[in-house]
Amino acid sequence: MLSKEFIEQLIETADQTIQAAIAAIYEYQKGKTYIPTYYRYPEIFLKGIEEHESYKEMEANIPAFKCGIKFLTDSTYQSPANYGELLRGSDGQFQINCHSLESFDELLRLFKSVPDASKALVSEEKYIDSAIVSLVANITNRYLYITKKFKSGDYDSELTKSLIAQQLTRLYAENLSVNICVPICFMTFEADETEIAKGISILKMSQDFQISRYNAAHFESTQESNVVQCALFMLKMSGYHIKNNDRDAVHNAVANYWAYPTEIIDDFFAAIRIAVGCKTGYGQLLIEPIGWADKWTTDLPTVYGANVRAFNHNEVETKFFGYSIYNANKSDLDLIKTLFTTIRQKRMDSKHNKAFRKVFIAIQRLNRCMLREADDDTALDAIIGIETLLSGDTQGEITYTISNRISVVAAKLECCPYSPQDMRRAMKTIYGFRSDIVHGRDTKKNSMIAIDGKQVESKKLAVEFLRYSLLFIIGNQEYLEVKEFEAAFDSALSNNDSK
Repeated sequence: MLSKEFIEQLIETADQTIQAAIAAIYEYQKGKTYIPTYYRYPEIFLKGIEEHESYKEMEANIPAFKCGIKFLTDSTYQSPANYGELLRGSDGQFQINCHSLESFDELLRLFKSVPDASKALVSEEKYIDSAIVSLVANITNRYLYITKKFKSGDYDSELTKSLIAQQLTRLYAENLSVNICVPICFMTFEADETEIAKGISILKMSQDFQISRYNAAHFESTQESNVVQCALFMLKMSGYHIKNNDRDAVHNAVANYWAYPTEIIDDFFAAIRIAVGCKTGYGQLLIEPIGWADKWTTDLPTVYGANVRAFNHNEVETKFFGYSIYNANKSDLDLIKTLFTTIRQKRMDSKHNKAFRKVFIAIQRLNRCMLREADDDTALDAIIGIETLLSGDTQGEITYTISNRISVVAAKLECCPYSPQDMRRAMKTIYGFRSDIVHGRDTKKNSMIAIDGKQVESKKLAVEFLRYSLLFIIGNQEYLEVKEFEAAFDSALSNNDSK
């Protein structure tokens, strides 16, 4: 544990060093024009042709462009200057020797004088010189980008000290506060920010945040990267922290999928799928530091993250101009919020909600089937989910039982577009499709269903029926007891509910 006095001495000495570094960069630019630049800095795709008629036509017709999503690509041309790269540990034609800066050697001595101070930076003392050079360069470059005083200007010691404090917090704090952010693919929302639970909100991402998340984690495959980028909003969760045990604590937490609150995340996406049935998913798990930072890039928001393939990989073949975007309105959002709140409340009190476990299983099946690439896998997951919700402990013929009970869902769920009779008949065909799959028969006969005047794929209808079953039972939890279905069945077939 470092003393308060030592931390204050570090801040004062580092402040003097940063001031000297900025002055040296200003002086350097009086005689030289070369400034290092960022390598592979993200650039907006098709930048520079926004006023061209062909671009305006794409903007009017491509769903992702219409809703304001700007795709990024790596660029090495006209990347921003990285002033920190001028600062080195030795002399050179296009570099500034940090040892020539006022207070740099004193800063180095301070870190070396206290073992606990240096071990948070490096594994061996022989690397301490380059680590301090990097620290000074990082803070200096950030300062220049925040102030926009790249060639001259009055020095702001207060700003520098706040930047130094963020770096020292990263090195020495026991816990590092973070927000967890999950970009939501293929969806937009009416409001720029909506709280859906305490500490959990849906938030529109700024363009700077979009650039930062591209830097933080993106797939090397262009088509996979485009899927991940097809997001305008994110799920944001506050109140989390990383235990700062060692130098690798942040990297280990960021890279570890299981370190994230995946149950909450998956429940949120399940609520979306139940509410509106759209294709969605996520390809990144991001950490947004609060009051600390590691490596900065220009003046962009600080974001760290990892890739994850929690989206349907069939979308990779679609390519960005064919992505379907669902625009959620206020009514959709209210339902998503209600479903998410109910699911989370039941999770937190699962010991007293044993009957609700079948809903959790069905939710898991819904999430899985929406991400399946193969039609047969999609159908089987959906049908298993329906069985879990509707079969109970039936001893009778399963197709008959489920078909009857799904008609109750149709009769009593106002938003269900199908009549009880159509839904009952379609469920029998879906079971025929299931039987064809599991017994290795040709699936063509039962692969399509005529319903509501249209021909619909059985696997798509199975997913819809699972969604409506979940929506009905979560809103009418007395039907977790299957005897309620039996009581309702006799009246279901005779009641069209104005359908």
